[in-house]
Amino acid sequence: MAQPMSATARAAGPSETPLTPLSGMPKRIGIELLMLVMGGIGVFCFQLTIDMALIQRTTSVTYMLPILIFTVSMCAWTAVKFLAPYADPLFVPIAAFLTGIGIVYIRRIDRTALTDEPLPADAGVFGGQGGRQLMYYMAAVVLMTILLAVVRNHRMLRGYAYILLFAGIALAALPGFLPSSISESGGSKNWIRFGSFSVQPSEFAKLMLLIFFAVYLVRKRDMLSVAGKKILGLQLPRMKDLGPIVIVWAASLIILVMERDLGTSLLLFSIFLSMLYMATRRASWIVIGLTMFIGGCVAIYPFFSHLQVRVDIWLDPWDPVKVFETGTSWQLVQGLVAMNSGGLLGNGPGAGNPNLIPASESDFILAAIGEEVGLIGLIAILLLYAILVERGFKTGLMSRDLFGTLMAGGLAFLVAFQLFVVFGGVTGLIPMTGQTTTFLAAGGSSLVASWLLIGLLLRVSDDARKPWQASYGLMKTEAPPEFLAEQAAKRAAEEAAKAQAAGVMDSGPIPGGDQPTELIIPGHLPGSTGSGPGSSGPGNTVEESVVSPTRQGPSSPPDGGPHSPPPGGSYSPPPGGPYSPPPGSPPGGPQPGPAQPYRPQTPPPPGSGHGSPPPGPPTRPAPQT
Repeated sequence: MAQPMSATARAAGPSETPLTPLSGMPKRIGIELLMLVMGGIGVFCFQLTIDMALIQRTTSVTYMLPILIFTVSMCAWTAVKFLAPYADPLFVPIAAFLTGIGIVYIRRIDRTALTDEPLPADAGVFGGQGGRQLMYYMAAVVLMTILLAVVRNHRMLRGYAYILLFAGIALAALPGFLPSSISESGGSKNWIRFGSFSVQPSEFAKLMLLIFFAVYLVRKRDMLSVAGKKILGLQLPRMKDLGPIVIVWAASLIILVMERDLGTSLLLFSIFLSMLYMATRRASWIVIGLTMFIGGCVAIYPFFSHLQVRVDIWLDPWDPVKVFETGTSWQLVQGLVAMNSGGLLGNGPGAGNPNLIPASESDFILAAIGEEVGLIGLIAILLLYAILVERGFKTGLMSRDLFGTLMAGGLAFLVAFQLFVVFGGVTGLIPMTGQTTTFLAAGGSSLVASWLLIGLLLRVSDDARKPWQASYGLMKTEAPPEFLAEQAAKRAAEEAAKAQAAGVMDSGPIPGGDQPTELIIPGHLPGSTGSGPGSSGPGNTVEESVVSPTRQGPSSPPDGGPHSPPPGGSYSPPPGGPYSPPPGSPPGGPQPGPAQPYRPQTPPPPGSGHGSPPPGPPTRPAPQT
């Protein structure tokens, strides 16, 4: 259903009515364009500085490569503005800038490569690994656009949860069943190669399994939140609720055993553990999960040489035997030396020696960049990642449903934890895992999966920021199920209140104006056949004595009240009580007489004799002896 136009759109007149989501947001569009332009200028300056350092002149590639990168980034931004106009404005500029820096630096490494023929300075923009990375960037933007066009609402992914589960498991486990000749690289079996084409399926499996984890935790959140026994101040879950974490733990260890891929195994288990904590907010799950994973790694450590080598390098990378004889720690040592050589400000773009670091374009690209931009440059890059992660978590907090919250939070955690794993391995903080840096490192699978991750974040962010009612122009929107349920509950409550009010009004309208009335004493109702509240007869009901327009008076007190008659007897009010007849009245109560006017809202003045005690101080009868 088309949303009604906003007041701004109506005031613009029929000739100026905005009919697109872009209308009404000029300030935000201007800021995003400014960020994209500044990022493009930064990429151009980086390329220009590298060319001046390497060949002391510029070529056509010096200008064409940044222009092509900026054009692809603008295409990505335009697609987002039409397919997810309300999404967070920082996702695309940050991801585009990091991708551009990565493409330029990978091409810089190609030009000083020692193992292969160096790339000539005047080679085309699509030459070498840097050129392939540019083509991967184009493909990634196209696939992200298709994702945004097909997935118009992130909730529709909930219907494909088990399809994504089986597809993710198949992609993650497939390299382990293939021959080592087409699946092994660097000691890990996590690739699939067909000639010159290669793909790393675990990059896409992480996204698929993350979506399934979000769907599963939404459905089982209440069960997993139930507390069990409390040990050492930690509230543990029930034993029967440990099944999901045991299954994921076993799957991660199987991947570690079959594929010798510590990075993928660690990432999958950490993603599930973090999302489990987001769903239940129980720290006991983190303690249990870390204990299980570390215990499992310790248990299988003696049986797998690949894991032993990684840990041995981490414990003592400076051992001369490992550095010069076996060469197992050469890569880590060269990365540490490069970052130390860069110092605080770096040697300058193009003035370093990244060719001395094995896999400097992929696993150790942070160390290679750190040598040329220094600690200040590395901190700036890490701050960009921190902003990206913060906006991802903020998107999760803004989401209108738990599924969106868990999915956005899991995606943000994936970016943060993968960066921690890579940077920790490069600096020697943790063992090396073989993971690549998101957006920066060379590799088509990693870059495409990273931009698909951005597409999922954009879709959740667009839904979280989208207004539910008057929007900028005519567009179709869908309110979230939680909002619709809340509105239905409110309507049901209003209908119930109206029905209750209608039931009260059915007892008859309250007469307006002065109505004739007479004093009715309980126990002496006209037409009663007996005395006391227990007598029966026509008209001997409290309701009739109250609502009758010709007999208005106080209702009968409840049984056992302060003025209740004794069982089987007649009502006898206490002396001086509220029902005492005035002196001189005939015995047996008031006699029928002329009706007195009844004013229900205005009390009679004191001493008027109309339902009030006579003037003067009340007298207490003398006690009888």
